Amino acid sequence: MKKTPRTNVEIKFANTFRNSFGNVFVLTSTVIMAGVLQGCYSFQWPWSAGTSLVTAGLAPNPIKLPFEPKQCVYTVEPAQTTFFLSDFTPEELAAGGDLTGQVINIQLLWEPRPGYTPLDPTTTNVSIRLLVFSKGEVGMYGGGGFAWPRGTPGESNMELRMTGSNLSLIAKTKNFVDLLSPGEMLGSVDATFNEQAAIVMRRTASQLISNKLGVVRWVNSMPLTDFHVAVADETAPR
Repeated sequence: MKKTPRTNVEIKFANTFRNSFGNVFVLTSTVIMAGVLQGCYSFQWPWSAGTSLVTAGLAPNPIKLPFEPKQCVYTVEPAQTTFFLSDFTPEELAAGGDLTGQVINIQLLWEPRPGYTPLDPTTTNVSIRLLVFSKGEVGMYGGGGFAWPRGTPGESNMELRMTGSNLSLIAKTKNFVDLLSPGEMLGSVDATFNEQAAIVMRRTASQLISNKLGVVRWVNSMPLTDFHVAVADETAPR
């Protein structure tokens, strides 16, 4: 059967249809990919309530330090969100003495955003300070890592999922034995927003390690805004 040549109107309609379909396909694909990326950010893991952190050395047959939290709080600062965790009660930490346990400070410096920031666990978006107390001796570890946050700073609770980190010893008392360096901290953090408790823990832990080492040491490198007077007092000559 002989084909009838298409008219100009038919050709224009076909071209318009193809172009419209292509635009719709691109738009739909973009929306789907945006949803997938957002899903990767929000639901990267099956989040569960509670804090579960383990610090371990990277050598063969490494020592592992499980963490059993008694305090998990966070506060919001101008340049970062700061988490303070301890397996001591406030009373135990304030009493000092021959402590055995940990105090952890994690600063969330920036939040990962798919398509806008690096998402590689080898990048750094958290700063870490770890105090390890062992029968009165103490070692201070520092480093950085990568964490996925969940929640909005200032809400009643905020979570972190630590997927990569590196830690090394930066200060210690004379008889502290370093079995961690180099080490890493992995796991999850579930903290309650409590600015006052964060200030108290930071000041108490900083005073403890300063007394142990004989020099002023901060648990984190960026003082809380409410600590200006305290910083001036504690850095004065002894």
